[in-house]
Order: sequence, then structure tokens, then C-alpha cells
Amino acid sequence: MKKFLLPILLIGGFILTAFTASAADTLTTANGIKYVSIRPGNGVHPTSMQTVKFVYARRSETGRVVESNELGKPISFKVDKNNFIDGLDEIVKHMSEGEKFYCIIPPHLGHGKKGVDGQIAPDATLYYYIEILDVE
Repeated sequence: MKKFLLPILLIGGFILTAFTASAADTLTTANGIKYVSIRPGNGVHPTSMQTVKFVYARRSETGRVVESNELGKPISFKVDKNNFIDGLDEIVKHMSEGEKFYCIIPPHLGHGKKGVDGQIAPDATLYYYIEILDVE
């Protein structure tokens, strides 16, 4: 059984200790997003056009935090309104309120061939920790 180690991270004021997850713990969406639930939520999944409030940290392939709103104000967006990358829009539908995920978003659901000038390389795979705080 292959295991991998996820690094320590501060999300929403809680420190997640490193933990191991086997390949059996990793799920994959139809579009290729790989994810592990770190903490279950309350079972309330967001649906199209509902507002989701969340905190996140995006990491590089080496594990370095390159973008985060963990210590700042949570972000809110409407599901399926194309406010963010397609991968975030998709993965929050698999989460429930209060749930924490580690996910790996493939390039075609991230910033694709364009990337983000000076911040995200073209065809980059994105690595996120996400916690849904509220679904309205």
C-alpha cells in the first residue's frame, strides 16, 4: 500500500499535523481532481449558485505555500458562476460545510496553457488545502 505524507499547515486557526494517506484514501473526480478529506463536514453540500465561504492555501510542487488567505478574510463565491478556476468550482461541490480537503487540480481545470504571468506556470498542476466555512 503506497502512502504519502502531507505537510503541516495552519488552516482556519487549526494546525493540521502531518498525516499519511494511502492510495485507497485518495479519490478522483471524473475530471481528474485528486482529493483527500482531512476532516469531514456536516453533510451540507453546496449546489449551483449557492454562496460558499472558504479559506485556502495553494502550495507549490515542493510544498511551499505560494498563496493563502488563512490568516485573512475568507473568500466567498457563487458555485458555477465562473468566479474562480474550474477546479475549485468543481471540488467544492464534493465538500460539505466544515470539511477540509487536500486536492490536486490538473492543469486543464486550473489556469491551463496560459498560466498566470509571473505567478503560475503554463500547464501547472495546482495543490490546495481548502476548508469550507459556510454554505448559503
